Parts: sequence; C-alpha cells; structure tokens
Amino acid sequence: MSGFDLIVVGHITRDLISKAGEKTREAMGGTPTYTSIAAARLGAKVGVVSKVGNDFQSQYLDSFRNAGVDLSGLSIVGDSTTVFENIYDENGKRTQRLLSCAESIEYSDIPEKYFSSKCFHFGPVYHEVSYEMIKAISKRGILTALDVQGYCRKREKDLSIKLCAWNEMKNVLPHVNILKCDEEEAKIMTGKLNVETAAKILNNLGSEIILITQGEKGSTLCYNRKMKKIPAIPPDKIVDLTGAGDTYIAGFIVEYLKTGDPEWSALFASGAASFVIEGLGTSVMPTREEVLRRLKKNSPKII
Repeated sequence: MSGFDLIVVGHITRDLISKAGEKTREAMGGTPTYTSIAAARLGAKVGVVSKVGNDFQSQYLDSFRNAGVDLSGLSIVGDSTTVFENIYDENGKRTQRLLSCAESIEYSDIPEKYFSSKCFHFGPVYHEVSYEMIKAISKRGILTALDVQGYCRKREKDLSIKLCAWNEMKNVLPHVNILKCDEEEAKIMTGKLNVETAAKILNNLGSEIILITQGEKGSTLCYNRKMKKIPAIPPDKIVDLTGAGDTYIAGFIVEYLKTGDPEWSALFASGAASFVIEGLGTSVMPTREEVLRRLKKNSPKII
C-alpha cells in the first residue's frame, strides 16, 4: 500500500465504561481508532502509528483491518495499554480516570512509507506525542492536523483527569495547519469565554484552520481571519456520543484533501459525525455517498 492520504498518530486505548445501573463494559477507543476507521470508510488510504501493551485484545485489530487501515506503525510494547475508566452518573455526567499509560510514540516509530502521506493527524490522548514529532513532519512539507485534547489534560493523585491549560501551544501551533478542539478546550487554552474570540486567537498564533466543535450547537470554523458557523447535522437516533469529534476531523481532512475548501469540508465533517453517534464504537461509520445523501436531505446552511 503506497500513496497514503492520512496517517493518524496517538494511543489506541482500552476504555472501561460504567453507566448507572449497567454492567461495566470494555471498548477500544482513542483518536486513532475512530479517526482512522472513519477516514478509511470515507475512501481515504490510512495508516496508524500507535503503541499498545501486551494486555491489548488482538481481536480489536479486526476493526482496523476490516476497514482497510494499514497497521505497519502499530507496536505492542510493554505490559500496559493506555486505559481510561469512564464512569457516568444517573444524569450522564462523566468522571474520567487514567489507569495506565502505554509507552510514548517516537518519531523513529513512523514507518518510512508513511512519509509519502498527504496529511498527518496527531491525536494524543495523554501527552504521548512529542512536539518535536509535529515540527519534524511539518518541516517535511506534509499537511499537519492536531486534536489538542491530550495536551489539555492532567492526572490528579486519585488518577482522575482534569482539563488544564496547554502552556506550549505558542511554540507548536505555527507547525499545525489544521487545529481541532472542543469548546471547553478552546476556552481554557485562550482564557476567553467567547468561542469566536478564542478561534481568532488560535488562528493568529499560527494555525491556518481552526475547528471548534460544539456538540449539538454545531462547530465554528476560522480561517484567513474569516469566521463561519457550521450547523450540526441531526442523526436519525442518538446511542453514544463517543467518537463524534474524531469522526468530524476525519471527515474534514478527507474532504479537504479532495477539495481544498474549508467551509464545505467542515459541513461534510458535520455530516460524517452525525453517523457515529447512532451506534456503539465504530459500528456506524458512513461512506462518502451516505454523508452526501444526508447533507442533501437536510440542506444545511453555513452562516
């Protein structure tokens, strides 16, 4: 397999999910899981760079293989995979704990054939991707995208995860072409409560395209100092919101590589994200044709 469109870098995780009144279940998670499988379903040639431990269930890899994702960059090292415990109360409020971390991902872990890719998307879940790797890929002239979530997290003594500011962003964002974050991350990174103000600040720090996801409120796109409001596309049903943001960025990157149009790509991303929440895990990932049909049906407007 050659001529990759997208390489996704970050830890594949084991997620332990506990909901009130239900038995705890385990699922595979992490940005590489949702983003790579979504992008492959949308027609892209995709590879993954990740590390898991010997506790990782090998049958999980079937999800990647069935989607056609290349796993040459996946290493099984050490005893532990990165494991998150997600506990939901009766009101759906989540408490998250980080129980273990896999080894960090190094630049040397990237297979040589991946450097032919059009884009690298960095999706750290907890500081496992070095800033130097992002800079090195950028210097190669490859399009870079970043989901900041793993850089805006700190682990407390009780292993709980809290949102925190990202102190190094001014040194990293000039090397990131496409920056994706959610509303809370944008606020804590910039200290601004207004999403549009936060987007402008992040744009001015060096990233060319800013995407701020806002759940059912849609998303905000900022590029070339232009601000656009992208509507949420309604799903047929809501089963699980996990992976919506990762599927959104997959949709954006795949369509942006195809069209070079940030506004259309963001609308397409919104349509792609509407599918994953209709099922558990990666069970509902759309094709490009399915996304286009849903967008045509809803006739959404960019403001």
